[in-house]
Amino acid sequence: MKSRTISILTFSILAVFILTGCKKDDERRKNSIFLIEFDPESPANLNFGDNVVITTDYYITHPDGARFWVQPFTDGNISPGYVYSSSGIFEGTGIREVGISVNEGDTAEVVVDQLRVVCSTPDQDETLYEEFIDVNYTFGN
Repeated sequence: MKSRTISILTFSILAVFILTGCKKDDERRKNSIFLIEFDPESPANLNFGDNVVITTDYYITHPDGARFWVQPFTDGNISPGYVYSSSGIFEGTGIREVGISVNEGDTAEVVVDQLRVVCSTPDQDETLYEEFIDVNYTFGN
C-alpha cells in the first residue's frame, strides 16, 4: 500500500510540474515575438543603408490582432538615422521577416547595441509585449 501511495504521489507531482510548465509556456507565448535568425549575424560591420534581416516567430492572441516592430537602439535611445520595417496587423502565429538599418547621418559610424521588439494593439494605444535584445551592429562608410 505504501508503494502505491508513493507512486500516486510521484505521478501527481509530475503532472503538476508538466501542467504548470505548459501554462507558463502558453503565457510566455501570448502576444510575443521571438527573434530566431539574423542576417548577417551579430556582431557585424555594415555600410550605411545596409539591411539586417531578422526572421521572427510571432504569437498574437489579442482579439483584434496586433502590430509589431523591431527597432535599432544605440546607448538606450533609438539609433540616429534609424530605419525599420512597418507593420500591418497580424493574428495567430507565423513567421515574418523584418529589417533594420541606419542611414548616413552626422557621425562617421553608428553602433546599434540593442534591438527593441515591441508589439502593440492595432491602434497602438497599448503595448502588449516589449523586449530588448543585445546585439552589435556597426554602420558606417
